[in-house]
Amino acid sequence: MRRFVIVLRTLGWFWMLLLVATTLAWDDGANRLITAAAMVLATVWTGITWWAARHRSRISSMAFLFADGAVSLMIGAASYFAGAHDLFHGGYPISWLVVLAYGRGMTGALLGSVALLVQQTILLLQMGRSPVSAVGSIVFVLYAVIFGLLFGMIRRSDENRRTTASELNAEREAHGRKLERLELANRLHDSALQTLQVIDTDAEDADRVRALARRQTRELRTLIDAYSTDDEATLRGELVRAAGRVEDLFNVDISTVIRIDIAMDDTLQALVDAASEAMTNAAKYSGTSRVDLYAALEDGIVVIYVRDEGRGFDVHTTRMGHGIERSIRGRIRDAGGEVHIESTPGKGTEVRLSASPEIVPV
Repeated sequence: MRRFVIVLRTLGWFWMLLLVATTLAWDDGANRLITAAAMVLATVWTGITWWAARHRSRISSMAFLFADGAVSLMIGAASYFAGAHDLFHGGYPISWLVVLAYGRGMTGALLGSVALLVQQTILLLQMGRSPVSAVGSIVFVLYAVIFGLLFGMIRRSDENRRTTASELNAEREAHGRKLERLELANRLHDSALQTLQVIDTDAEDADRVRALARRQTRELRTLIDAYSTDDEATLRGELVRAAGRVEDLFNVDISTVIRIDIAMDDTLQALVDAASEAMTNAAKYSGTSRVDLYAALEDGIVVIYVRDEGRGFDVHTTRMGHGIERSIRGRIRDAGGEVHIESTPGKGTEVRLSASPEIVPV
């Protein structure tokens, strides 16, 4: 509708331009300065209308509508004050009715048309025109009714379209949620429920129960991660998968607490690879069956801790092997991060990995 307002305003300006050019060329009695000034005013205000039409609130504001009316009435009176033989404002005042119909609907357009009707009737009678010509100004009221009805129909059509689109989107979302619930129910049936049934059957086999519990924990973590993030790889998902691989390889429990989930990049991949090596070392050498994995965002830095309460070692006298030097420290150093290892013989080991990737939430 704003484009329609601009088109009508531009057409009104072009209509007036042709009449002004004709008046300047053929009407020797018309004041050339007033005639040209009216055309300049119409040109400037048309440009302002283009600017105002970029925002609905701007072109619909009372300040703009009053200013637009003042300009239109001045242009409508210019022919009289210039002493022209005929009116040269063309369709410019009509474009004010279009603006009013857009901004204030039928009521605004009718009020504007009454103002134009009164003004033009008085001026035409003052110019010596017949009452028939003056009464012909009632055409402004007809324009107001036409544009008011047109804009009202367009608005009602848009409201109906938006309502229909909103209802359709709501129905689609409800259907999508229903499908997600069905999928979740099926996946829980295929994994958790079946595992619990096996555990109930083999409850006396402690090793088998622990293995099943670890596997099911990992599957549930993966399921939760899939429903809480997008399809793209994320830090949470990669850490959970890395912990699962170590659990399967070395028959250990890895307790994960991950308080951050961001999209992966090269820096985060280095952190995940280093954390995987740290978990592998803990599973192989600590002598404990439980490893803790913790990840969080601390002051804009991604920090990952790998802890165990195993046999530990003296970090000052023990020679670090290839796994720590290259797979952990080397990776993190290349990523611009830091590695801090604390270990006490008989009390366990803690590996702290940190780096500053680009944070892209998911």
